[in-house]
Amino acid sequence: MKSYMKLCMVPVLAMLSLGGCATPDAMVEIQGEVWYRERMILPPDAVLTVQVQDISKADVAAEVLAELERNDVTTPAPFSFVIGKDQFEPGHTYSIAARITLNGELMFINTSSYRIDLNSNEPMSVLLNRVGQ
Repeated sequence: MKSYMKLCMVPVLAMLSLGGCATPDAMVEIQGEVWYRERMILPPDAVLTVQVQDISKADVAAEVLAELERNDVTTPAPFSFVIGKDQFEPGHTYSIAARITLNGELMFINTSSYRIDLNSNEPMSVLLNRVGQ
């Protein structure tokens, strides 16, 4: 019993790679980078927004589980979310959505779906496409 307790008390990052300690309140780390092809520097007041979304229901707006915003956007721009595994419903589909805005106007957005694999530790690479002028 004591050895099990010690094993489960390792730091959270190490626990993510250990399957033996999975509990209902285990954490899931979703990480990666957002990038765009255009060779341009964005103004410092551009805002990158990255969301973890539940996209399971058709014809309904996606439910946002987590969101981060960042100014001073560079490419690539790293992101990381640590979310309780119990926040994810079995059988649901989750994805990453990202966009860059400037003064409330959309500049870049992902046009492909980036589904989240809760069983993978591989970083995601999310391509943003420039919105037509």
